[in-house]
Amino acid sequence: MTWRSIARRAVDGFDSAVQRAVRRRVIMYVRTAMHAAVLEPIARVLERDRRIDVRYLAERAGDEQQIADACGRPLPWFSAWRARWTRVDLLVTADPWSPPTLYRCRRRVNFFHGVAGKYDLDNPSQLPAGFEQYDRVAFVNADRMRRYLEQGIVSRDAAVLVGFPKIDELVNGRYDAAAVRAGLALETHRRTAIYAPTWSPASSLHLAGEAIVASLVAAGWNVILKPHARSLDPDERYSGGVDWRQRLRAIEAPGRVVLCEDGDASPLLAASDLMVTDHSSIGFEFCLLDRPVIVFDAPDLARVARINPERIAELRSAARVVADASSVGRVANDEMEHPERLHAERQAAAQPLFHEPGAATERALGLLYSVLELRPYHVHEMSTKPLGASL
Repeated sequence: MTWRSIARRAVDGFDSAVQRAVRRRVIMYVRTAMHAAVLEPIARVLERDRRIDVRYLAERAGDEQQIADACGRPLPWFSAWRARWTRVDLLVTADPWSPPTLYRCRRRVNFFHGVAGKYDLDNPSQLPAGFEQYDRVAFVNADRMRRYLEQGIVSRDAAVLVGFPKIDELVNGRYDAAAVRAGLALETHRRTAIYAPTWSPASSLHLAGEAIVASLVAAGWNVILKPHARSLDPDERYSGGVDWRQRLRAIEAPGRVVLCEDGDASPLLAASDLMVTDHSSIGFEFCLLDRPVIVFDAPDLARVARINPERIAELRSAARVVADASSVGRVANDEMEHPERLHAERQAAAQPLFHEPGAATERALGLLYSVLELRPYHVHEMSTKPLGASL
C-alpha cells in the first residue's frame, strides 16, 4: 500500500466521521442556467432541510450571476478551487460531461437534462463521459435506461428510473398562464406562441430566426423568444459567433415580442398556445400539454447535433413541419383552427419519454436521501396556489 492510498483512506475515514456529526454538504454542479432549472425542484426541498447545506458550483466563475438571474433568486456559490479540497457528501449534476474535480467527494448522482436525443445521449457508446464515477444515474425514461444498461455504460446497481422533476409543476397545472403572460407584459387579446429553437449553427435560429418571429407577428401572434441557453453563450462553439442576445433584443416589441432568459421554460410553456421549434426537449415537454407544435425544418441539424433519428421522427409526427419561414404564421393560425389535430400523435411522442410525469420530484428526492443516508424530508411542502404571478 502506497503512502498516497494510506493518506486517502485516512482522509475518507475522517470525512465519514465528520459526515455523521455535521450537516451534509451537497453541491449542485450547474454548467448552464438550464442545468440549474433541471435541479431546481430538488434543490428547493433540500435547501429547506436544516440537516443539509446546499451549494452551487459553476463551470466558469463568470457565469454565476447570469445563472442566478435566470433562476430568479440568489444562489449560494462555491468557487472551484475551494470545492476541490472541501469535504462534499454529494455532488449532483445535470450533465455527465466535464465533471468538476473534487478530491473529497463521497457520492455522485447524475440527472439527465433532456430527452431529445441530441449529441449522442441516446447512443452512449459514442459518449466521452465516464459514467462509472457516478454512484447513481437517474434516468428520465425506461428507453434510455435500457440503452445504457444493455451497453454496460451504467451498472444495474447505479441505474434508477426517476423521470424528469422539472416538468412536474407543468403537468400538474401549477402555473397560472394568465399571470405569466401578464408578467411578460404581453397583450392579453392575442394568442401567444413560444419560439424555442435548439442551439447549433445548423438550428432554425441561425437559418431563419428573425423571419419566423416576423411571420408569427404578422399573423397576429404574441411571441415569447426562448432560445437555448447555449445559444446565448459568447463561446463560438455554442453561439456560432453570433451575439444572439443582442440580435433577439433588437426584435423585441412591447406587448408583442419578448426575449426570456429564464432557466426554466415551464411557466412559458404553460402560457403559450402553440410552439415553434426545430428539435428540442421542450418540444416534447410541450406535447404533454396537448397543444399544437410546428417544427421548422433545419436540414443539417440532425447531422450536426448528432440526434437520434427516432426522436426526430417522433417529434415530427406530432407536429406540422414547415420549411418556409414566411408561412409559419399562416400555419400557426391553421393549427389553432384545429387544435385537436395530432392529439394522439402528441401523446404517443411525449408519454414514453417522461417516466410517470408529475411525481418525479418525489422519486428524485427519495434517491438523494438514500444516497445521503438520511431520513427523507417531507416533500409535499410546496404551496398549492398557482405559480407564475411573480414573473
